[in-house]
Amino acid sequence: MLSNAMAVILLTCQPATPRVRAHHDLVYDEASKNILLFGGSTPLEDGKSFEFYNELWRLNGERWNLVGNIGKPISSFRLAYDKHKRKVFSYGGYTSAGEVVGDFRVLEGNQWRTITANPEMAAAEPGFVYDSKRKILVAFGGSANGKSNTATWEWSGEKWEKVSCSPPTVRGSFVMVFDEKAQRTILVTTSGEADSRMTTWAYDGKTWSTVDSQGPEKRVAASSAYDSRRGVIILFGGFGSAGVFADTWEWNGKSWRRVAENGPRARGMGYMAYDSHRDRTVMFGGRYSWPNDANDTWEWDGKSWMQILPHE
Repeated sequence: MLSNAMAVILLTCQPATPRVRAHHDLVYDEASKNILLFGGSTPLEDGKSFEFYNELWRLNGERWNLVGNIGKPISSFRLAYDKHKRKVFSYGGYTSAGEVVGDFRVLEGNQWRTITANPEMAAAEPGFVYDSKRKILVAFGGSANGKSNTATWEWSGEKWEKVSCSPPTVRGSFVMVFDEKAQRTILVTTSGEADSRMTTWAYDGKTWSTVDSQGPEKRVAASSAYDSRRGVIILFGGFGSAGVFADTWEWNGKSWRRVAENGPRARGMGYMAYDSHRDRTVMFGGRYSWPNDANDTWEWDGKSWMQILPHE
């Protein structure tokens, strides 16, 4: 057992917050009532090299706690929480060795266990959500080796099955969230060079269909989360042709509206998760501009943003 003095030393040595990064992901673990943060990467030496992470962190509402380094360092993957199995899953990603993978993993005892590793599903920055209505995981899109992956996959608990349906037209890093109120998967993307607004698609388990073409201004790498208390999808920031966004939007199942223009500094990839226990949407890190990444933590309470870490 550690002595009290040694425990204090270890606590003091632990960073107060995760290091700067982008291409990471957050998810809310209902079992522990913690926000989980894993992986990601950040440029070093003005982009001449990169550092990849395999750190697992937990946020209890007051502070980040480093669980440890688990699995291989990876970025550009996605996390999802299965409410019925009460487990966290991970899909896809880009490794420090420069490989795009189709690995499907489950978090067990604070360690990753690989369930499948399907080369056909290799994808960086894919969509990955838990459909709580049908009790299945849904994966879509992403890119590998410079090509877009436009397949839709479903995991029923035993194997991945490719869905035979026409895919949405996507460009760049999109947003994909499961809308629990409407009970369908929502995807927000820019479909063409001439678009000035983002297009919203919905997937009902059989087909993808356009439900709105007047979304937020055209952007990629925006942050998103589903607020189950208010029944809305939250979208923040992203990169556009005219610069970096710092606005906040809500999707109520029928239309988009801008709800804030002030808050966190403009960025893309400041990934988010909704803490249903504390009724807060949490955002960590992201990229201000190349090669400048962030490590601040913000909370959205449905009306305004507040920075909680590092303390200002």
